[in-house]
Amino acid sequence: MAPHVTLKPKQFIIAIFAVMAGGAVGTLSRDLLLKLEPVQTGTDWTTRIPWVLLSINLVGVLLATRMLRGPLRHRDPNDLSRLLIITGLFGGFTSYSSLFADLAAIWHLSIAGCLFVAAGALLSGVFAAWLGLMRRRAR
Repeated sequence: MAPHVTLKPKQFIIAIFAVMAGGAVGTLSRDLLLKLEPVQTGTDWTTRIPWVLLSINLVGVLLATRMLRGPLRHRDPNDLSRLLIITGLFGGFTSYSSLFADLAAIWHLSIAGCLFVAAGALLSGVFAAWLGLMRRRAR
């Protein structure tokens, strides 16, 4: 099926609301989970590693790729369920911009530590995407 490149005005407005609704749920979920992490203090860069945010991003990437590989595989990119779940929900749930804001705090304590955490976050994200794309083998 060829993707629809343009949407009619009514379809476009509905698509915007689908992304907004999914994004609101995803962002609220991320915010609630981030409240589980204690306030990061101290002068040691390892105390500043945002473990909960790293976990959120990994789970979000894994689930999004699973969805795109599975039930949403043959859906048009403008399909409302795909916009709601992938663009909205997982777009709001994961936050690489917050990760890089946290990395800036680590940078001021240890440049090498910051680079280590950044490389680990990016490589683990690629690994989570790879896991999400793996097809279950028949037993």
